[in-house]
Amino acid sequence: MRFIPLSEIGLRNLRRNIILLTDAYNLSHQRLKVNTDWEVSHMYNRSKPMILFGLLEIVNNILETRITMEMIDEAEFHANRMGLKFPREIWERVITECNGYIPLEIQTLPEGTWIPVGTPFAQIRNTVEGFGEMVTWFEGELMHAYFPSTTATQALRMRRYLEQKKRQYDYDDSFMLRLHSFGFRGHRSLEDAYWAGISWNLFLYGTDDFHTAVHTPSANIVSIAALAHKVTQQFDNEYEGYKHAVKATADAGEKIVAIVIDTYDAYRFLDEYLLPLAKYAAGLGVHIVIRPDSGDTWEQVVIAYKNISRHFIKITNVSAIIGEGMDFENVKKADAYFEQHGVPLNFVSYGVGGGFYNYTNRDTLGWAMKTAYSNGKDRMKFSENPIKRSIPGIVGLYRNGYGDLVVGKEEHIPKEEIDAVQFKIPANLYRTIYRFDPDSKTVAMVEYNNQEWLDTQERALAANTEQANIYLTEEIREEIGEFQKRYRNRV
Repeated sequence: MRFIPLSEIGLRNLRRNIILLTDAYNLSHQRLKVNTDWEVSHMYNRSKPMILFGLLEIVNNILETRITMEMIDEAEFHANRMGLKFPREIWERVITECNGYIPLEIQTLPEGTWIPVGTPFAQIRNTVEGFGEMVTWFEGELMHAYFPSTTATQALRMRRYLEQKKRQYDYDDSFMLRLHSFGFRGHRSLEDAYWAGISWNLFLYGTDDFHTAVHTPSANIVSIAALAHKVTQQFDNEYEGYKHAVKATADAGEKIVAIVIDTYDAYRFLDEYLLPLAKYAAGLGVHIVIRPDSGDTWEQVVIAYKNISRHFIKITNVSAIIGEGMDFENVKKADAYFEQHGVPLNFVSYGVGGGFYNYTNRDTLGWAMKTAYSNGKDRMKFSENPIKRSIPGIVGLYRNGYGDLVVGKEEHIPKEEIDAVQFKIPANLYRTIYRFDPDSKTVAMVEYNNQEWLDTQERALAANTEQANIYLTEEIREEIGEFQKRYRNRV
């Protein structure tokens, strides 16, 4: 066995040979199918509505690469050692007929769009005859966009919750800083940390994810100085350590510092240190944010608020942040608890870590890719479970007169189904983000960049999120009915 240098293997080389970015069973489909002349597939969210995010960049990362003979040789070698036959002919055609580019067209809804359940948010087809199998070759990698779409959707929900509470209590804009990302160390990988971090920054402002600053240069993000247990442990006198943190913050020209209070005894901090430290900090113009990190953290916040509230001098330079075990559901439960105990919500913030994303998998939103056209006909998966049914044929996505999203046959939408208020020619909302032109043998591709990130943010913040399920035109419903008659014993 030859020595394989790190320059050819390892994480840095994950996308070096994009032919390998597929499930092994795809290697057999070119010969198992009767016809791969032309195919169309759709990508769906079959379980929950969502904000689309991340798919454009993933398409960029894969399809900017041109195929070479060395890639084909490598893929064939590894297929053979796995006991598989590699479809070399079709990949050599990519080089000889397509200048090394993947001959596809990929249409998607614009990122940041609110997408109801069951929407074919992406439509993929080949642009050169005989390359139908390419339509689903990269299905597995495209599916990975479920993660940034899920985290973006969750971040938007948290943003909407903050906005609702801000209106309820007439708080100022600083209230929108209540949620802070504590997620970096809890991620399964740096790539997950990237996706979750940049989707958080779309809608929320507080973050410890320093690495995201370079990737979202237009994001309005902030963070603060903060003690860690390792800092407090340096000091023989705990209280002197707290005073040092406040003084160092003031000397640095900063105005706020978080104080972790449970290195030794959180209740001692609350009973003995809180008030004198608050006065000391006030004299230096510093706001302290106490952070209980173990035990009954909610109770500790209540005690802190009561201790400063009953003091004869009004103390305004103290607040709290809880990071222990916080996800969005616990944030809402904690807010209800503090409302019940008379603690203003602008007194307490939350550091949201693993609870922001650890629940996430492909089934969270129900992502799937299904064939819509193959072997000369419209196709669909009917399924025993209605949620797993797909939509046949080449389609377009449109808005009806009420702003709802509708799926219809491409450029063939009945007037009465699109605009019940005032008829107008509907615009197909799909945009082509990648297309290989068979005549010029060149590629047109929408580039993911900072402006795309900003456009995604703008669309999502303006989105009406009320529509839960996609609407189908009568034409599509009738075609689905024909599939039911053809392939099932009962109607």
